Amino acid sequence: MESFRRISSLVVLGSIVVACSGTDPQGPATKGGAANGTGGNTGNLAATGGSSAVSATTGGTVANATGGSPTGGAAVATGGSPTGGAAVATGGRATGGAPVATGGSPTGGTLIGSGGTVAAGGTVASGGSGGAAAGSSSIGTKASDGCGKAAPTLKSATAGQATPVNTISVGGKSREFLVRWPSDYKNNTPYRLHIGLHGYGGNLSENGKDNFGLWSLSKNSTIFVTLAAVGGSWDATADLAYADAVLKQVESELCIDTSRVMLEGFSMGGAMAWIITCSRAGVYRAVVGHSGGGVSPVPSTCSPVAYLGSLGLSDISGNSQATQTDQFGKANGCTIENLPTAPKGGHICTNYKGCPTAFPVVWCSYDGGHGFQPTDSGQSSTWMPAEVWSFLSPL
Repeated sequence: MESFRRISSLVVLGSIVVACSGTDPQGPATKGGAANGTGGNTGNLAATGGSSAVSATTGGTVANATGGSPTGGAAVATGGSPTGGAAVATGGRATGGAPVATGGSPTGGTLIGSGGTVAAGGTVASGGSGGAAAGSSSIGTKASDGCGKAAPTLKSATAGQATPVNTISVGGKSREFLVRWPSDYKNNTPYRLHIGLHGYGGNLSENGKDNFGLWSLSKNSTIFVTLAAVGGSWDATADLAYADAVLKQVESELCIDTSRVMLEGFSMGGAMAWIITCSRAGVYRAVVGHSGGGVSPVPSTCSPVAYLGSLGLSDISGNSQATQTDQFGKANGCTIENLPTAPKGGHICTNYKGCPTAFPVVWCSYDGGHGFQPTDSGQSSTWMPAEVWSFLSPL
């Protein structure tokens, strides 16, 4: 595995390439620019050249262990065979930090693989890593100004409800947002912050009620914020200022680990998450984008950031790994190769090879359409929240 390193220079991501048709769950069409939104999930960063690594499988074992982040615990290898060891990880991602390796360990004995693909006996499972407690980070905790403050003016959302709503004035307009903090919130514990952005036409209720399904998985380790676009349509300029203002207020009133601020967005909200993170280098630790597109102009450069992207096989024509994750793989210095696509009725999440340990990139392909909580064939519940949480929690 590659040792920890931070890349400070900006990396060119490329222009936007879009091909779409049909009705638009993603966003309105944009003219004369880098994106159009008819047909749904559009307006994406282009990938120029190259492709990502494919984990070689033979008889249900995996050839390489990739990704990962330093930890202080025992060695766990998922997504492949630990360097120098005979064991091969099986069973997919470990939610909540449970080990997923049968014997062996990575060189040095202290790395946890954060990503990868495991094929055990012909069954596809996604590799990855486990949970982390509030305040832990591979980069180092940075407490916000709100740490130690006893009485925030912000109101915490009620479980399962998109209320109560907080308001803030941005550019002379009143904007709404939700905040939800742990029931046992401690004002001297720096918490991870997760910010959610809905798809085109959505509102605070779209993911604010369950925070993309992550609330229960977070086990009181995370503070959640939900943003809402005016009229359901994100604007690259106005909503960047809105996100800045909300983040500033939340960090000034609540105890946040500012080294662990994370974004997750769906569709047009996914593209807005790209704009926010690439416009604010070093502010956001990780980003998750589900079927992103539909907002322009998207920045042409981005500093390294941990990224997970997902897309359904039957989503809008023209969208692929190249439009969803390759741009971040390039920015992070990962190897760009074609990664596996989902089997019929299922899904597969694969990590890019060659990424810095601190900045993994994961590509999730699934057999389905435009959405952020897909289910595999024969399953009644979505696999996505657990996949996302196992990606975010170790960072």
